[in-house]
Amino acid sequence: MSQNAGSKKRRREPYNVDVKLVEIYEDLANEKEDIRLKAAHKLVSRFTPEANPTADEAQKALQRLFRGLSSGRKAARIGFSIALTEVLSQVFSPSKSEELAELSVTKVIDIWESSTKVAGSERGQEHRDHHFGRLFGAEAIIKSSILFQDSEFEQWLRVLSLIFDLGKKKPWLREECGWILYRAIYELASQKIHAKYTESIVEGICSNELAKTPEGVAVWLAVKDLFPTATLPSNVWKCDDPLDRHDRKTLSKVMKESSAADETAETEGLAKKSSGVWNSKLHFAWDAVLARLYDSEATDKKSKGPRLDFSDFWIEVVDNGLFAAASSDERKYWGFLVFMKILNEAPSQLAGQIFTKNLVRCLMNQMADKERYLNRMAVKAAKTIQTRVVKEPEFAAAAAGGLMGTSGSVNFDQLTKSNTVEKIVVEAGPEALKSIIDLLAGFITVPGTEETNAAASIRNYISRLFVSTVKPRSSAGGEFQPLLEEILFVLVRFAYFADETAKPSLSQATQELFRNKINLCLSSLVSSNKDPAGVAYAVVRQIRNLQNSNEHGKFIIDMDDTISESVDTAFKSLKKLSSKVKHDEDQKDPSIQAFRLLYSLTILEVYNGDADAVSMLDELAFCYTKFWGDKKSKKEDKSDASNALVEILLSFASKPSQLFRRMSEQVFGVFAEQITADGLQSLISVLEVKENLAGQQEMFDKQDDEDEEMPDADEDSDEDSDADSVEVIDADEAENDESEEDEGEDEEELAAFDAKLAEALGTNGDNQDIDSDADMNDDEMEAVDEMLVKVFKARRQAITKKKDKKDAKETMTNFKNRVLDLLQVYIKKCHSSMLALDLILPLLQLTRRSTVDQISQKAGNVLAEYTSLCKRNGIPTLSKNDGDEEHDPVQAVWELLRSVHKEATIQHRQKHSAAVSQASLLLVRVLVAQDRQNIAQVIDIYAETQKTQMLSKNGHFKSGFFADWNAWCVNFGKNSKR
Repeated sequence: MSQNAGSKKRRREPYNVDVKLVEIYEDLANEKEDIRLKAAHKLVSRFTPEANPTADEAQKALQRLFRGLSSGRKAARIGFSIALTEVLSQVFSPSKSEELAELSVTKVIDIWESSTKVAGSERGQEHRDHHFGRLFGAEAIIKSSILFQDSEFEQWLRVLSLIFDLGKKKPWLREECGWILYRAIYELASQKIHAKYTESIVEGICSNELAKTPEGVAVWLAVKDLFPTATLPSNVWKCDDPLDRHDRKTLSKVMKESSAADETAETEGLAKKSSGVWNSKLHFAWDAVLARLYDSEATDKKSKGPRLDFSDFWIEVVDNGLFAAASSDERKYWGFLVFMKILNEAPSQLAGQIFTKNLVRCLMNQMADKERYLNRMAVKAAKTIQTRVVKEPEFAAAAAGGLMGTSGSVNFDQLTKSNTVEKIVVEAGPEALKSIIDLLAGFITVPGTEETNAAASIRNYISRLFVSTVKPRSSAGGEFQPLLEEILFVLVRFAYFADETAKPSLSQATQELFRNKINLCLSSLVSSNKDPAGVAYAVVRQIRNLQNSNEHGKFIIDMDDTISESVDTAFKSLKKLSSKVKHDEDQKDPSIQAFRLLYSLTILEVYNGDADAVSMLDELAFCYTKFWGDKKSKKEDKSDASNALVEILLSFASKPSQLFRRMSEQVFGVFAEQITADGLQSLISVLEVKENLAGQQEMFDKQDDEDEEMPDADEDSDEDSDADSVEVIDADEAENDESEEDEGEDEEELAAFDAKLAEALGTNGDNQDIDSDADMNDDEMEAVDEMLVKVFKARRQAITKKKDKKDAKETMTNFKNRVLDLLQVYIKKCHSSMLALDLILPLLQLTRRSTVDQISQKAGNVLAEYTSLCKRNGIPTLSKNDGDEEHDPVQAVWELLRSVHKEATIQHRQKHSAAVSQASLLLVRVLVAQDRQNIAQVIDIYAETQKTQMLSKNGHFKSGFFADWNAWCVNFGKNSKR
């Protein structure tokens, strides 16, 4: 029997198995979409009228396709569903062949029902596969449109019945069943099918108690919109509309899938059963509802109709529903999905309404703690806000107001440990930024708390936010320019005036902080803005105007008559300079702009209480008179003015402020070509001073308040990370032997302190027991107290002295850094000037002598840049000054070359040796450019230096010094022969 069966099977195989068809079915389950689509196309082509298929072939294909829908392998359901839809369309097309007449729609539904029926012996996954097969089959049948004929209405009802049965029996498939019906309504509308089809869907929804479910709401809205003449069941929704105002509470319960079976729910007919399964994806009903709310707002803005408006819907359904305090994390998760959905797609006027109290509270709570269940979701929501602002900068006003306003907290960023608001403000468009500035100014005036420290913290944050707003826009100009000035004006209002509207009043520390923030803002604008002088002038002019008007309270800076007179004179000069700019708008004189900037910032320093700034104003008045005031000023007078200007810039450079560093560089660059030898010597003298306490005392006539203010003057350096903070840190990078010496001093000081303490206590310093107070009388105890006071006073003095040394080193290091910055500006502008040669020896000596590695390296870099610029046309030309017959510039260069070679004999680090070689060759190029015959004497000098190397014990040379010289000689020889 078995043999016969086997042979029989072998005889049938060649006749009944269609290998190509088997391959097609196999490819329909392929995970690659293009392969599935090709297979579907091949299968469908077999059932076109041209292919003349038989009913039997079609039935077998349909059976195979329906069975394939119940397969869980690979992508079978997707591929088979696509093929099934198209095959049904071809088999029942109007131009179908007569051979297919035997196959009816009823037969197809029978095949679908039987192929996806669950057998009693099946369990678990097989059960689920058949349920999915029925679901996908229903979708394919409806999409094929074979039911949309009057003759097939009974089969339509049959399909609906099977879909409703599936949704009721398997709640976890209810949403998918609802989606199929929802899309069917749109398919019916596109083909203009009779309304009875959609009416039957709604009747089925109601009869199966699904009307007040998310699926029911979506279906009802679709039918109501697409089939306005359809007859809908009464007494389901008030006014037959789920979005009617009277049904808002019911709608809220439906959309959050409430399962509360209270009396209200029963009387309103609310479904007592939810879908039974929580889905991490947002229900499609939200798309249906939100789309109609968007349309209602767009078409009916003025009149308030019976339907809910967007704001009422959001508050009732989302804020008081999904984000209610008692809501579960799962519903809040849905709430965040709705929030992000609206942010991504809603018009800005609607998206701006969703920053409501419960939402923002939940957002802050979840973002504040990484251990929270919804932390990642909240962070994602915050990033969605930022993304919307990037795409639509004007949305920033609504976003910032929503997060910081009455619904949120002005401390949103601090509470959530994020920079969400900061990023929003940074991306704001012009109109939005204007609103945000007003909002933040209001928070400074009324922070929302009467507690002093809390108010100070809020105001501190707002000021930092202003700085963050200015920095990225410092070079923007255009529409942003007046807004940046407005930010500065807000800071001015609270930094320099006792504004009576501020509750609580601003502390002195906060006002000083605001003044520092003004400097930080100006620092960014000075370095990047197209009109830095105009911005600085606007700030001091605003201070003066408010001082005269008392609009925002009393001016808090005390100025006597002398200071006020100097400021008045300065403003008169500033006004004249500004008028020069207006009259010459197209060709602005850079020197005028530089002087405007210098004048404005000096006045600002006077307003900040800097005593030295007043004397600088007088010096500036002298400079102004010599440069612009007196057309008959002698050349010597202008030289004096130039020297005075250098001293003023040095005063600014000595201040640990980025603003003054950038300003001094800009102004110095403009006037660099007018700098005299005396002015240059003022800069050089700073480099020659040691980086210690003695050097500081030598540099400054006395230790004034600047030394004490230095640590506080740049208290926001962490906010404005730049070269300043780096330079101060690098001041501690001294030689190893110095640090070891400090450690030795610490040990000696500690030992001396222990000895004095032991002497005062009358012990030998060991762990000797001390008797009770009864062993001493009052006089002895008083004497011991006096001794202890002296010992600890001496200790404090020692600690203070050590701190003074450290502070002095930082001060001088910072000062030298600033001077080197100025010299770098000078050589870029004036490297071809003969005067610049005076910098070579001081820079070499600084490279060798400095105890701070960073200073030594920077000096070498400045010199290297100088030598690199002095090539070809950039080589300084040696010529005598008019009226100076005694000074021979050529002889001075020869002496300078010998001094450089003397530097070469001093043993030091590699950086110094390289700098010496570069400087020497620069001077050689200068001398040879002046007279080619000078090469002979240059060779003699190098020969003398090499003789010193060979014969003197004190001559220390690196090999590169003479190697560089030899290489230069080779190049010189080649060029001479050309």
